[in-house]
Amino acid sequence: MISSTTKGTIMILLSAIFFGLMPFFALKTYAEGFDVNNLLLSRYTFAFILIGLFCLYKRIKLRISRKQFLHLLMAALVGTMMTTYTLFKSYQYISSGLASTLHFVYPIITLALASILFKERFTIQKLLALLLSFAGIAILAVDTGEDLNMLGILWALASGVLYAFYIISMAHPVLKNLNSFTATFWIFGFTALLFLAQGLATNNINLHFTPKALFYTLNLSVWSSFAAVVLFFNGLKRIGPGNASLLSTLEPLTGVLVGVLVFQETLDTKSLVAIFLILGSVFTVIQHKRQPAEAGQAPSIPWWKMALTKLKRHQRLAYVLVLLRGSKRRRL
Repeated sequence: MISSTTKGTIMILLSAIFFGLMPFFALKTYAEGFDVNNLLLSRYTFAFILIGLFCLYKRIKLRISRKQFLHLLMAALVGTMMTTYTLFKSYQYISSGLASTLHFVYPIITLALASILFKERFTIQKLLALLLSFAGIAILAVDTGEDLNMLGILWALASGVLYAFYIISMAHPVLKNLNSFTATFWIFGFTALLFLAQGLATNNINLHFTPKALFYTLNLSVWSSFAAVVLFFNGLKRIGPGNASLLSTLEPLTGVLVGVLVFQETLDTKSLVAIFLILGSVFTVIQHKRQPAEAGQAPSIPWWKMALTKLKRHQRLAYVLVLLRGSKRRRL
């Protein structure tokens, strides 16, 4: 039987793959004449409709408490609206690969916040995984041959900081027992309303889809929104924010593999080294989660404690036998 930790790990890895497809869908939609605001409004509106129909079909209860309402509203504002806006904005100034690399400052911030707020242990294995993933992502970013745009760099770094706060907010105890589909329904709804309000305020709403724009936006909504967010929230509840953020470093590799498989790009030595480093980080986290104390197994007991326990049991048994013999003699 698959343990809860293993399920959570698989969910986070699948979520990272689906999130990794996001730059591909976004850039394809930009090519059809959409800007950041309209792309994100369409993305979250379609995702909200999709998860609403799913919850209706499965009869999932959508009622939440006032505290949960406030936490999900803040998660939507900081996590989905501001994070995606700053990240998608960076795509307009720097390459998606460099933007995604800078975005991945969030595991460092997440680990620090999880240690402070949730007392999550910062172990040697986590440090090793962090160093491996950071080295791999850095290799993907160096020597790209592009001119660095400071505004694009700042947008990408801001997205990473905001996403770290989003992960921490979703790990709050108030949301611990909340159904992942219910949480995603409210987050998508809040985010769609926020982008709609922004579009109305700036008089910038474009709903004229070309067939290609509609195709890529729908895929962005289904895979990089609905599936990715539900899987991430489910996995987060099982393995915690620190490990979830480390496993999410698999996301940049999706972009590399899409380039090789879809666009017939060459897989150079630099990309191979980065892949092995990031996969090493993922395997380090997985191996760490298999430790007996974290996998729900009984921790090993020193031999001397076991011997002492057995000796005490024998002493108690001998004492009971003596009492029984004494009582029989008194009766005689």
